[in-house]
Amino acid sequence: MQPVAPPSHWAAPGSAFSEALTRGDLQQCARWLQQDRTVLSARGWHGFTPLHHAAYRGHKALSYLLLEHGADSNIPNDAGETPFHFACRRGALCIMDQMVKRGANVAALDYQGKTALHQAVSGGSVAAIRYLEEMGRFDFREPDRFLQTPLHSAASIGNEDVIRYLLRAGRCRVDAADMWGMVPMHVAAQTGSAAICWLLTMEAGFSLLQLRNKDGLTPLELAKQGKTHRHQEVTKLLNKFSEESPTGKPKEPIGLYYSCLLLPGVLSAVVFLIASYLGEYGGVFSLIAFAVLGRTVFFQYHRISHLSRLPNPMYLGTFAAGIFHSLYCFYYKILPALWPAHLLLCCMTLLATLLLWMFKEMLTRDPGRLQETSREAEYLTITQLVEANEDPSRFCIYCEIIQPEQAKHCKLCNMCMVNFDHHCLFLMKCIAKNNRRLFNLFLMEVIVCHLTFTASAVWCLHLRYELNFETVLAVLSSESWVVALALMNVATAVWESVILKEQLVTISTNCTTTFRKVPQASAFTWGRRMKNIAVFFIAGNGPRSRHGKFSSQF
Repeated sequence: MQPVAPPSHWAAPGSAFSEALTRGDLQQCARWLQQDRTVLSARGWHGFTPLHHAAYRGHKALSYLLLEHGADSNIPNDAGETPFHFACRRGALCIMDQMVKRGANVAALDYQGKTALHQAVSGGSVAAIRYLEEMGRFDFREPDRFLQTPLHSAASIGNEDVIRYLLRAGRCRVDAADMWGMVPMHVAAQTGSAAICWLLTMEAGFSLLQLRNKDGLTPLELAKQGKTHRHQEVTKLLNKFSEESPTGKPKEPIGLYYSCLLLPGVLSAVVFLIASYLGEYGGVFSLIAFAVLGRTVFFQYHRISHLSRLPNPMYLGTFAAGIFHSLYCFYYKILPALWPAHLLLCCMTLLATLLLWMFKEMLTRDPGRLQETSREAEYLTITQLVEANEDPSRFCIYCEIIQPEQAKHCKLCNMCMVNFDHHCLFLMKCIAKNNRRLFNLFLMEVIVCHLTFTASAVWCLHLRYELNFETVLAVLSSESWVVALALMNVATAVWESVILKEQLVTISTNCTTTFRKVPQASAFTWGRRMKNIAVFFIAGNGPRSRHGKFSSQF
């Protein structure tokens, strides 16, 4: 947790410099520093110097001003914390870098024996942790005077990203105990963080539940002492884990995952089956059932409701169910009613074969994963990013690589993608460098299939019922299967047409859905847009970096 900044009263309570410092008034502070530099080392409450105050606030310009006038970043406050410690806790990389260049003692300890690494972990900034790690002067397993490691600190604040980073590559030991015999699992259970308990157990297994602190308490017993809803969730989770073998690890909810995947297809099949037995009431039943089903499916969260936070496959299941139900209806119901229709059979079979092949390719092809920082890249470390005044967020805290232009980390796919466009929930795949052209061709193919099915269904119903206003209700009642699928195909075709239109707009302006060049879009003439679209579909070239070397780097 970040310390509470005390009120500033350098020089004198209510002084002009104190007020200017609190407001972050650079001009007023600069005038004071020109007149009297002794205020740089003056102390306020709890031993705070002006640089402590600026670093705590993360005020970049004010920190630079104080450092330029000779502020000492090694002066400790009453708790032994230096301004550099505060900058680390704040995650202010630019301030940290300036302090290092001006002689900050990065190895300084506060009075609790905490290093700058402990401070960065307490602040929850993975970028600051990485910056310190690149110095090569910190040991992730080094404890403070209470024998608490950075992993203990991360477990106490409940920051999942920091926990994942510290567990990756064995940076911290999961079973390290502090002076009270508490391992990080004890800390997570005591604070009521079920997500942290899950991550730690996934890393080290159920054996963590058997460990006892110096009071003889296990993580489960500590969780039971809590009275909040969070502690109740942890107790429920650890009770379940305690029934497992100590040598095992938690398993991902495969049953829940595949239930979500298959649910739309199974339920829609049940609806059609029941509607076929209800006769004239089948249409009304289908309408109500699909309204409820649609409400259930399309308001789903993008992750399943489980601590594993796996991507929710229900959207993919819905899309696949629509494809297979439509194909089955066409060959079983529509085509026999239109027979002989050899041309329709050949066309639909060709379209269906191409559709299924493209669907398989979309599900299995690598979208364009960025596996490591290119050696030809301009920046290789987060330190180089900071020194070049580049955005530190280009360092991916999950993949631990420097992202080039047009790259982005997808949390659902858990990987960085080159030329990232968007993540498609209905395919459970990112659309990026390697599959964006295929995605657009797939959209066109699906739209053609939708329209072919709909036209065939309407023609089939017309031949059987001679469609007019008088027979509409009879058709809706007796042919609910065909009518429902036809309406769904029309609605889906409209939705996919909107997506295709947006895709073509971004392709024509050499950008992606995520990385739009809105100010530059008006500079593209109609002819240039058409040329860009043609080049994209012929050569598959995506957006290029401003240096024109993006494709050659990866």
